[in-house]
Amino acid sequence: MRTLKVFSGKQKDYNLQALTLLYDNGPLTAWELTAKIPSARGGRHSLHATLNKRLRQLAKKGYLRKEGTKWYLGFKGIIAILLIQKSPKVWNPIWKEVFDKRAKIIERESAPFLKKYGIPKEEIHSGLKGIGLTLDDFDAWVGLSKTAKSLIENGMMDFDVIKESTLLGLLIMESMTLYELSDAWESD
Repeated sequence: MRTLKVFSGKQKDYNLQALTLLYDNGPLTAWELTAKIPSARGGRHSLHATLNKRLRQLAKKGYLRKEGTKWYLGFKGIIAILLIQKSPKVWNPIWKEVFDKRAKIIERESAPFLKKYGIPKEEIHSGLKGIGLTLDDFDAWVGLSKTAKSLIENGMMDFDVIKESTLLGLLIMESMTLYELSDAWESD
């Protein structure tokens, strides 16, 4: 697979370490991330300054987001880590708690919209679960990363510039299309 730009070039090691450490540990502050990286030339303060710059760049590209003092993986960040792992391993269970809290906020904020159109919130949960967008089903996420890999390899998507919301929509649509095709083949 073609290397993602975020994992190439001068800052690839810091990007890889930051995303991997968040994936493995859950949300962390920049100082907590700094403490987990073996110190190189220049000492901890220099490393912290460099890492802070990398975190801001990763957030700008949609891999991370910052809430308060903690850095969080975004959907794009999780898919990126799954893409580069030789054998995908499950994320830290803390991410499920974070995801569930965020889903409740979204559900609460979208309640007026759902009510207006008569959509029960249970349909949203079952819909998300059906396409693997809850952190309950690791295999579904591996499937989404494989779909992303296929789109990248076929030149249909530039992962490095795609917005997170566009990536999410594209993977959902592509996964649904593949699911519908497999159902059609099975019924023939």
